[in-house]
Amino acid sequence: MSHISEIDLKPINPPHFIIIGVQKGGTNSLYNYLCTHPQIVAATQKEIHFFTLNYEQGLTWYQSQFSSEADGKQILTGEGSPYYLFHPLVPQRLYESFPNTRLIVLLRNPVDRAISHYYWEVKLGYEPLSLEEAISQEPERLQGEVEKICSDGTYFSFNHQHYSYLARGLYAEQLQRWMQFFPREQFLILKSEDLYCNSAKVVNQVFDFLEIPNYILPTYDKYNENDYPQTDSSIRQKLAAYFQPHNQKLTQLLGEDWSWGIPEFSSDLTQKTRTQSLLTSVTSMTKVDYESAWDNYAKNWQSTNSEEVYIGDEWIGVAAGAASSLAEYEALIEQKFIAPYIQKHHQVLEIGVGGGRTATLLLNYCDRLVCADISQQLLNATQNRLGNERVSYVKLDGLTLDGIAPHSLDVCFCYDTLVHIEPRDIFNYLTRIPALLKGDRLCLFHHTNLLSELGWKKFLIDWDKNLLGKRQGTAFSLMTDTIMEKFLTHLNYEILHKDTESVPRDCVWICKAPEIRSH
Repeated sequence: MSHISEIDLKPINPPHFIIIGVQKGGTNSLYNYLCTHPQIVAATQKEIHFFTLNYEQGLTWYQSQFSSEADGKQILTGEGSPYYLFHPLVPQRLYESFPNTRLIVLLRNPVDRAISHYYWEVKLGYEPLSLEEAISQEPERLQGEVEKICSDGTYFSFNHQHYSYLARGLYAEQLQRWMQFFPREQFLILKSEDLYCNSAKVVNQVFDFLEIPNYILPTYDKYNENDYPQTDSSIRQKLAAYFQPHNQKLTQLLGEDWSWGIPEFSSDLTQKTRTQSLLTSVTSMTKVDYESAWDNYAKNWQSTNSEEVYIGDEWIGVAAGAASSLAEYEALIEQKFIAPYIQKHHQVLEIGVGGGRTATLLLNYCDRLVCADISQQLLNATQNRLGNERVSYVKLDGLTLDGIAPHSLDVCFCYDTLVHIEPRDIFNYLTRIPALLKGDRLCLFHHTNLLSELGWKKFLIDWDKNLLGKRQGTAFSLMTDTIMEKFLTHLNYEILHKDTESVPRDCVWICKAPEIRSH
């Protein structure tokens, strides 16, 4: 059980705790459960909404909503206003007046939360649109509302409070805003689903957090339940696809699994459907067509000398300042980046296989290898070279790492691949890799470095061939070591070694991925 030693436990003015969210996440039930404890006294009402809707009433009015017998030692009191988590001004307002208040957050599967929120607004008579229309019109309804709230502290936005079905489910953004003011240990963040399934256990977690004795209720009735019709599966699929990357951000922020089974949301949401949903979301954008570019490269590849036996053998590291022959380059890769790190028991994922050169080297050191690539042609070439013993092959879609089992691999090896991938796509892969790893969670990332002397020369050669936001999929990306370091530290990778000497044009990182625990 974790306790908050950093928080000053001297008598403090109420509130001693606040349930700050989320709406339709079980906050009514949890508050009622807490207030049955002999050492907790309820406020005049569960949802005081002082920091959102009643801020002009002043602190004296706010504190009058709590019992005078609550001393913060033997007797505690608090409230639960779920709009607090979402409202942009609340974290600073609360911190300025009550910096020691303990914060309790219930987070519900955002797909279920959005649907429940919609039908709640329908029940209240506030929502005239269908669910699909309401979701479609949300961006227009919310446009400019946050800016108005932030520029005028007295401004009340009906749309922001009532029509934020999707926006309220972007939990990582909201928690990051709160954590700019309050330390992580001042939060207790729970899954709503855990409260529903094991109320006694979760409620006692809250009592532990508040540092009062455990207490078992006679019953754990549900409060403020909202019954609504079954939602069309296609709408759920769209919502699942929308929230998936945001849940991944939450997982990275909190260091455990908050995917709610998305994209494995339901049996009818197959891998093909999930992938198509994600790909559809980017079809309107100008797209770097990595897949076609590398397929065409593989189809048109021809050996130009006796040393080039396999696809990719022409890449010998000369332009990168690393080697002058294929044998020399392979020896460098093996001695610098494989032999010191890959062990016989390791299950290794290689993202981007080229023609199988590094995969061949890796197989000499690891137990099993998963070769993943966006190009089916390159996968075929690698399979022809390596066969199927101790090797499996996964075709990637360019956005996800679907098809690779979570927590199944010890090492992720990306050599040469990131040289050709744009920074945003690199960041996307970095958010997804940790969920696949277990054990040593070792990662090797190799990318081009525009800030190196050779990297700059390469840029000056290529810049005018990739204009107007378009570029050939095999071209070099505009990546730097500074950007990569920012990516890695933001996503909580532990950097073990940075190498800008072995391949002078580029940069190679040895890292340990953050641990993603199954919840």
